[in-house]
Amino acid sequence: MSNILSRIQEIAINEGITIGALERIIGASKGVLSRAISNGTDIQSKWLQKIVENYPHYSANWILTGEGSMLKSEIKGTASPNTMDTAYIYNMYEDYKKLQEKVLAEKERRIKELETKLAKLEQQESPTTNSDSHAETVQKKRSSSRISGSSAQPDAPTIK
Repeated sequence: MSNILSRIQEIAINEGITIGALERIIGASKGVLSRAISNGTDIQSKWLQKIVENYPHYSANWILTGEGSMLKSEIKGTASPNTMDTAYIYNMYEDYKKLQEKVLAEKERRIKELETKLAKLEQQESPTTNSDSHAETVQKKRSSSRISGSSAQPDAPTIK
């Protein structure tokens, strides 16, 4: 990973920005890249993806492996984005879109399920005219123990 981090530093230098500025551009929290660089620790793949998305003129292959040219325009005969890269990104987008649809459908199903359960619970707990609610019963017990002057709770066991 440290080689990838050194290439990320090269990108920042080449762009004339600081690592902090690069973090802001890719939407990372302050210190995500700089701490990884100083500690030699790994970074999440989403940050690599964000760098590739925000700096498409850098070769993703070079960022990951260090092989080939740093800039895509330096690759022989290609001054435009690689069609394989474009297809890959499009497929990733389509997969993401399908996943979002599945997640949304599952959440909608779960909401309906919970709404049904809530409606049943509300029907079961609807107050009847002949009985007090649990909260009212507890309140009456407390006030009657205060009136009688008893400091002990009415149903508390006695320890001998």
